Amino acid sequence: MDLDRFQLLYDWGVDNAYLSRNPNLTPEQIDLLYQTKGVDKYYLSRFSKLTNEQFMRFFNDKDFDKNYLTPNPHLTPEQIDLLYDVRDKENLAEYSKLTEEQFMRFFNDGDFDKNYLASNRNLTTEQIDLLYQTKGVDKYYLSQFPKLTEEQFMRFFNDEDFDKDNLARNPNLTTEQIDLLYQSKYDIDRIYLGQYPKLTDEQFMRFFNASLGGNKDYLARNPNLTTEQIDLLYQIEGVNKNLLALHPKLTDEQFLRAFNDGKTNKEYLAQNPSINAPANQPFPSGVFNWKW
Repeated sequence: MDLDRFQLLYDWGVDNAYLSRNPNLTPEQIDLLYQTKGVDKYYLSRFSKLTNEQFMRFFNDKDFDKNYLTPNPHLTPEQIDLLYDVRDKENLAEYSKLTEEQFMRFFNDGDFDKNYLASNRNLTTEQIDLLYQTKGVDKYYLSQFPKLTEEQFMRFFNDEDFDKDNLARNPNLTTEQIDLLYQSKYDIDRIYLGQYPKLTDEQFMRFFNASLGGNKDYLARNPNLTTEQIDLLYQIEGVNKNLLALHPKLTDEQFLRAFNDGKTNKEYLAQNPSINAPANQPFPSGVFNWKW
């Protein structure tokens, strides 16, 4: 029988405020929490993908501040339009996947701070180029958040006046770009490279065997860790187990190990994106060499 991670945490009595922050709740779990006494509906509206019925329930609730919906990254184009006139529409520009029309509506608004658009992780190649050429846009945001083409990456990399640490924080870096930044002549904080992008096994071990930052917590924050990398970090004395519970995708065995080990705060497990398996893709069962 597959492990029901949500139910395990819910029945144990984990603070619902932390379960409500999970970005991958099912519609049924959202409804259950919505009806739970004392739950913070701000978190519930902010992180997970809502059905249209759930969205409208929040939107039509006169006692609920609609601005809480605006940072939700799963909004549909219709929901974005519906929220456009609320106070905090900057969140819509920063977090939502915008249609071209919606992007240009923000871009052509002379009173709107375009740095919110530059922080959007869903920008197209053309939108990145347009913002790059726009006066007043901070290129820090453009280099750090959206997925860059090789040409766009090299434009930042070859700019002598540009702080390369911004590039190192980009979670979409390719294997070659990670190596280029790691070996470059520029004074780059390599901790960012170990924390954000997806690393090959060779790159991971390069960071693991290096003495950066005094501990390996920055690696434990990487959401792209493999099963084996999670196990390796778990065995290292001083690595914050809460970080391993919060960020990477866990197998059932790893989830239960954290749940039962007495070292991991279950509030971190409650926020782990792998609380629910993807449709038709059950959680893997890992093979481990660790000792209790």
